[in-house]
Amino acid sequence: MNSRLTRARRSRNVALSPDRLRPTMRLLQPDPAARGHYLIGVRPDSLGATLRAVGTPDFVGAVTEFVNDSIDADAVHLERWRADTGSTSGFVVEWLGSGSLRFAADTLRVMDIYYQDYCQADPLVAPLRGKPGTLLVQRHVDGIAQGEFRRRIFDEPGIGQECLLVHGNAHLQYALGLARTVGRAAFTTDELFHFRQMVDLLFPMFELHARTCAARRVAAVSVNAASQAGFDARLERQDVQLSRREHEICRLMLCGRSVPEAAQQLDVKLSTAESYVKRAFAKLGVRTRRELFDWVLVDC
Repeated sequence: MNSRLTRARRSRNVALSPDRLRPTMRLLQPDPAARGHYLIGVRPDSLGATLRAVGTPDFVGAVTEFVNDSIDADAVHLERWRADTGSTSGFVVEWLGSGSLRFAADTLRVMDIYYQDYCQADPLVAPLRGKPGTLLVQRHVDGIAQGEFRRRIFDEPGIGQECLLVHGNAHLQYALGLARTVGRAAFTTDELFHFRQMVDLLFPMFELHARTCAARRVAAVSVNAASQAGFDARLERQDVQLSRREHEICRLMLCGRSVPEAAQQLDVKLSTAESYVKRAFAKLGVRTRRELFDWVLVDC
């Protein structure tokens, strides 16, 4: 009996020994394409940091670090698609943010261009909108036709490949994109399967975050330079006098900026930006962003 107690104590000591602890928690997920199971590694501190960041400006950065724990990605992008019969494309595209461990500023600059000028017509993404379930697609940049879209979004920033994970229903979808620069290894089958398994872990956080934090850009309501010229022309025609800041914030909103983003771009406090919006809307006789667009596009 004494020998059994000794063995039991040793067993407990081994189980609790700090030398035997692992920094990675393993979540067991079935692999439908192979025998056995596929193990997904998740660092508890990384997962905890992501959970704590939900609803804050740090969320996309936390997601970027979480993904990079398992899959090397030079850029991570998060967006939401909402069905909208009032939109010309049938969807409102909300850019929730992008992150990069190596090229943060360049990534934001390029994606600002993408969501302003190209996201609605992206040949990879457009067919996925409104399709229910979970979709995983991969794009090799060599297969994109030569042109401004490829040059500005891929060639000049040095992006060689990307993959996109989409989950949702016909009315609401979330998309998580990963990109790698030219010269990096292609995403492997194991990495893509690993990425696919992140749906159950990350996408509920995306939904909660989107409910509590403004989008970085609402791409579906962006307008071209001609529409902005129409805004200025109507101001002059109806003799509406906006202050410089009121005028700037209206133009930023017409470009798809949210009020928090406009405040950041104008380098003013959010409360100050909200005051500009309130005063400008009162002068224009509108109450919402949609009414602002109607005011520009519908001549009285």
